[in-house]
Amino acid sequence: MLLLWGDKSQIYRIFLIQKYDECMPKERITITVELDLLNHAKSAVQAGVCRSVSEWISQAMAEQLARDDRLVALDELIAEFEALHGPVTDEDIAEQRQRDREAAAYWRQKGERWLAERQRLLAQQAE
Repeated sequence: MLLLWGDKSQIYRIFLIQKYDECMPKERITITVELDLLNHAKSAVQAGVCRSVSEWISQAMAEQLARDDRLVALDELIAEFEALHGPVTDEDIAEQRQRDREAAAYWRQKGERWLAERQRLLAQQAE
């Protein structure tokens, strides 16, 4: 039975998970987990985030698999880059880190200026 609550995207997500879950082969296993993690899983079930602790753990395992796949892809991209341009040095990383800091500071200041201007305009409208 599919309970309907939340917005359409949440309902659709739940429907997809149920259909996916119904067709996937499963195997019962025994695992040992930290009590804190188990309590989080149980809370997720009680909150309706997932139907069971097993589902919560399966989702976590699927997310880890996806993360591992992304890391493999990143390793491959770095290898391709280094094959074309030579190895990435500590100096390259330090230079990029500095450029990233400068870009972050620029956008942070720009956001602060935008927010201050927006607050000024709102205050002006309220008068």
